[in-house]
Amino acid sequence: MKALVCFFILTAAFPAFAENADEAWATIEILRKGPGVPPADAGEQVVREARAHLAKQERALKEFLAAYPADPRRHEATIELAGVTADIGVSLSDRNRIEAAIRSLAAVERDKSAPSKARADAAFQRITTTMQTVNMAAAARPGETGNARNLIHDSAGNFASRYPEDRRAARLLAVAATLFDDMPERKRKILEQASVIARDEPTRQRIADDLKRLDLLGKVGEISFDTIQGGNFSLAEQRGKVVVLVFWAGWSPPSVASLAELAKDAEHWPGDRVSLATISLDEKKGNCTETLRALGVTTWPTACSGKVWQDPVARTLAINALPTIFIYDTEGKLRSLNARENCGAMVRKLVAAKSATR
Repeated sequence: MKALVCFFILTAAFPAFAENADEAWATIEILRKGPGVPPADAGEQVVREARAHLAKQERALKEFLAAYPADPRRHEATIELAGVTADIGVSLSDRNRIEAAIRSLAAVERDKSAPSKARADAAFQRITTTMQTVNMAAAARPGETGNARNLIHDSAGNFASRYPEDRRAARLLAVAATLFDDMPERKRKILEQASVIARDEPTRQRIADDLKRLDLLGKVGEISFDTIQGGNFSLAEQRGKVVVLVFWAGWSPPSVASLAELAKDAEHWPGDRVSLATISLDEKKGNCTETLRALGVTTWPTACSGKVWQDPVARTLAINALPTIFIYDTEGKLRSLNARENCGAMVRKLVAAKSATR
């Protein structure tokens, strides 16, 4: 959630009321900058402060819209309010808030009095907000996942059709493609559709990386690297074992959380048939080792070149998102582009398949 990973750069006191629309809008612009600098060991305090700040933003935007319903910035305020409401909903796993935000954005899209840019902004925000609900749907009602990702794909395609000159169209399709890691052919078609309309170099590079990873699927990996523990890890030497390779960084809260969950699951894997290694994209090796120590997984073979996204293994495998979890079968073939949600199940399936051939 962007509110929990933003840079906290400003602490400010806000007036209890505004004299006019410009003063009210100035408060909104200040609130956009974040809730202030938290102490280094903040932990849960960061989450609480982020939620409290979001609540301030939500209140300020609602008050602005109630007091100045005809202000030219009303559409911008409505779109921003929906984004803030959705962030609070994701933070609290409150689907009602998220669905209310989506309805509000859809209303702006339908509002013919809204400028074309505002309608495009509302459509973009609606689709990205809907994307946030996929994991929630999978956790609450697994049967909804397929419908949710189909809806997102269709919405991203519709956005590209309605706003072909909008640079965000290709980006939306590229993000939608990440929901289809378990359907490689469909993922490829979405990425190829995105590549046709991509206009900026970062998006083109992202799509190229995603297509490159698709080409690796089903092929034998040829990866080796020196580890921070002083040894060397080679996929070739792991033949006969299922290999889980995790790309992460201490500065990426989702990837640290993924490592923690993986550590719990890995306790139940047969050590003689599963090998687990990681690539840290931390700039400083100390940050990498501290995170591993805190998680109790210091024995996992880990590389940390300090080159962040230019890490040689990450570039070889076209990694552009964290966490990314590759799984190789006992023959060294890549079987999953990103097993974030089903790593344990896939590992057990591949181990069982090897056992059945013995």
